[in-house]
Formats: sequence, structure tokens, C-alpha cells
Amino acid sequence: MRHHTVYNKSLNAQLRCVKKTDRILAVAAALAFAPWLFAHTLFRLIKGKKIVDRVTLHSAAGDGVPALLLHDQVNLSRLPLLLNVIKGELALVGYRARTEQEPAAAGTETLNPGMFSLFELRRISGIDFIDEEACNLEYADKQGFKTDAAIIGKSLLAGLLYSGGKTLKDVDSFTIFGVNIANISMENALSVINKHVTHRHRATVFFANAHTLNLAYNNSELRSQLNQADYMLPDGSGIEMACRRNGIRRKGNINGTDMLPLLCEQLAQHGQRLFMLGGEDGIADAAMQAMLKQQPHLRSAGTQHGYFDKQHCQDIVDKINDSGADVLLVGMGQPLQEQWILAHREQLNSPVVIAVGGLFDFYAEKVSRAPLWLRELGMEWIWRLLQEPGRMWKRYIIGNPLFLLRLRQASQS
Repeated sequence: MRHHTVYNKSLNAQLRCVKKTDRILAVAAALAFAPWLFAHTLFRLIKGKKIVDRVTLHSAAGDGVPALLLHDQVNLSRLPLLLNVIKGELALVGYRARTEQEPAAAGTETLNPGMFSLFELRRISGIDFIDEEACNLEYADKQGFKTDAAIIGKSLLAGLLYSGGKTLKDVDSFTIFGVNIANISMENALSVINKHVTHRHRATVFFANAHTLNLAYNNSELRSQLNQADYMLPDGSGIEMACRRNGIRRKGNINGTDMLPLLCEQLAQHGQRLFMLGGEDGIADAAMQAMLKQQPHLRSAGTQHGYFDKQHCQDIVDKINDSGADVLLVGMGQPLQEQWILAHREQLNSPVVIAVGGLFDFYAEKVSRAPLWLRELGMEWIWRLLQEPGRMWKRYIIGNPLFLLRLRQASQS
């Protein structure tokens, strides 16, 4: 009992120490931003515009904490929360500060609510399918000055990278360069797939990223093909930039690499069968073996490499149908995989067919996944470019600036 009391006192002292440091840093930040805040307030007063929104946040003790947010300020809306940090009501970094209307956060027993949080950093870059409680527990385990500084720095950088300057609104779908994209979360996407498999209703699923939209920009035929998908899922930082530029709150960054282990877990739980088609000889099989290692109860319907002649397409379709696959993943690269799926969709019996690009290469360990800190910034493409410069330079070195230029032109037209 004595050791427990000493531990609690030590923990409380640590939290008070963190708060003192946070208060000093918050005062410095408030002084630095004071000229801008004064000018901003004066400008809105002259224009007769609303300056702040009043909210009530949960404190660590569960009490209500009055707070202010700047109205119509996407990137600097939380600046007034520095006052709450100075008063000791919030930490600079902690768990996500919640309003009174939201349920209390889990995994926060040793934490204070924060102006910044690990979960919100990952939500900015679309990694919000990671459980919030898991993020809180991860931060609780790693918290300290270096961790806090990294979270603040990456949050500010991510905010600048994805700045759109517009208040974000919720929509069910949106269109970029004539391509229709569903605005759903990872959780909802998995639920939709399960629904189609369970009820044996056909669904074709594609992913839209900056490269996809560049390919479709001047290609009306490809745009028409892409729009035949039942679900076009938003993938990557380019889509996030496009959404913010158009005042849209993207509900999730749904890429195949993050989806596959979650999908396999879902399929294993329901006893459903998975077929992988694509990649070089042996790649799809290696990817399947990796998934079976993670999910021993996953039912493999089979694999097939993607290097076959056109005259063998019917044989491949027959192989897939004979396997009884509930979900078919096709990884042939864009736009070949989408065109192959559409050409054979009526013949394929699998309820759900998903185009997954180079997904199998990651799980076959032909290429490695970017470290989490790069993914938190939405910069996974840099890692991919470093690994395959000869194949990827045109897509990223030329394609990314071209995509941003086209976004700018589209917003001005």
C-alpha cells in the first residue's frame, strides 16, 4: 500500500512538473502570437464578423473547462487554448481534449487532456483507423519532452502541409477532376465490404490517389471507367490536400496497405475466402503466406501472378470462380487492374473485387513500408521513391507537383 502511495505521489509530481513546463512554453507561444491575434481580432471587429466560438471541454478530473476557439480559422483555431494551458487546465500534449457532449476518453488514467495529441496527429494524416485508446496508451508509455516536442512539431508541419484555409464540412462523396470519390472511414469501408460478401451482392472497389487522378485528368475514357466502381476510396495525402482546398473533411485515408490486415482479420472472423491476383511470380503467394501467418484462421482461396497472356484470361477467371473466393484482390498497377476488372466483372463470381495496385509487394517484403513518423506527415511517397527511384521518379517528382498545379487551376476556375 505504501509503494502504491509513493507511486501516485511521484506520478502527480511528474504531471505537475509537466504542467509547469507547459505553462512556460504556452506563455512564450502566446507572446509570440499576440501581435497576429490582436490584428486578427481588430480586423474581424471592424468587419463585424464573429471572432470566437465558446466550448466546454472535459478536464482530467471530469469537470467542465470553458474554452475559446477562433471562428473560421482552420489551422489556428486552437490558439486561444494556450490560455487554458497557462491556467493549468490543459497540457500542451496529452490525450485529445473532448467536449462535454463526447464520452470520456479511455486509456487516459496517467494523462492530462492536451492542446495536441498523438491521435489527432494521426487523424490529420488519415491514420485515424488506429484505435484512439491505443494511441493514448502508446503516448502514456512514451511521454516525455522529446515525444511531446515531436508530436507538436509534426502536428504543426502536418497542419501546414494540409492547409486549405477553409472551414471543413462533412459530405458523403466528392469529385476531383471528374472522378467521384466516396467519403467514408476505414471502419465504414470494411463494414460495406462485409455487407456485400454476407448478402452476396456484387461490389467493385477502386482506390483514388494523386497518381490515379493525374492519369484521369486528360483521359475521359479512363474517368468513365473509374466512375464505374461501386466504391472509389480516398487514398493518400494528395486527396487530403484536395479535400481541404475544397473545404471538405475527409473521413479517412483508406489505402490498401493499411486495409489488408484489417480485411483479413474480418474475413477470418466470418470464415470467408480470399484470392490474390497480381504481381510477379511468387509475390501474391508470399503476400498470402504473410497474411496467413498474421491470421491463421484466414481461408485462402488461392493466388495467381499477374503476368499472363490475354488469351489465358478466361482460364484465370475460371480458376478464381472455382476457388469460391468471397473477396478477390487484383494488383496489376493502374489503370490496367481497373480495366481488367471491368472487362471481366460480369464473369467473376466473387461478391467483392478490389483493385490494390502494388499492395502485394509490401507484404511479400519486396519493398518495405515507410516508418510511422513519415506516414504521420503523409510523406510515405518519399520512402517509396527512395526504394524504387527508377520506377517511381516520374509518378512523384513530376506527378506530385503536377497534381498540386492542377488542383490550384481547378480551384481558380
